[in-house]
Amino acid sequence: MAFGWFVAAAITAAAVFVLIQLGLVSRGAPGAATWTLLAVVAGFGTGGFFTARRASDAPVAHGLAIGGFSVVVWLIANLLAQLVGGGARGWAGLPLGETVTVLLVQAIAATGGAWVGRRWTHAG
Repeated sequence: MAFGWFVAAAITAAAVFVLIQLGLVSRGAPGAATWTLLAVVAGFGTGGFFTARRASDAPVAHGLAIGGFSVVVWLIANLLAQLVGGGARGWAGLPLGETVTVLLVQAIAATGGAWVGRRWTHAG
C-alpha cells in the first residue's frame, strides 16, 4: 500500500512539474485547478494500478488505503512543521472543501487504477 502511495506521489509531482513548465499551472492561471486534479488522477490511478499488479486481491481496499495514507502523510507533515517551525501553521492553508475533494479524488483514482490493475493481472 505504501509503495503505491509513493508511486502515486512521484507521478503526480512529475506531472505537475511538466504542467508548470508548459505554463498550464501557475499562480492565478485559468484552469490550473483542473490540470492539477488531472495530474492527481493520473498519478494516483497509476499508483493503484501498480499496487494491484503486485497484490491483486481486494483492489477497493488497496485503493482506499492509498487514499487514506495521504491523510497520514498530511498529519505527519503538519506535526513536523509544528515541531521544526516553532509553532508555525504548517500546511493549514487549504480550505476544508478543497482538502476533502483532493482526498476523494485520490481515493477514487487509486481504487479505479487498482481495479484496472487487478483485471489486467487476471486477464493475462
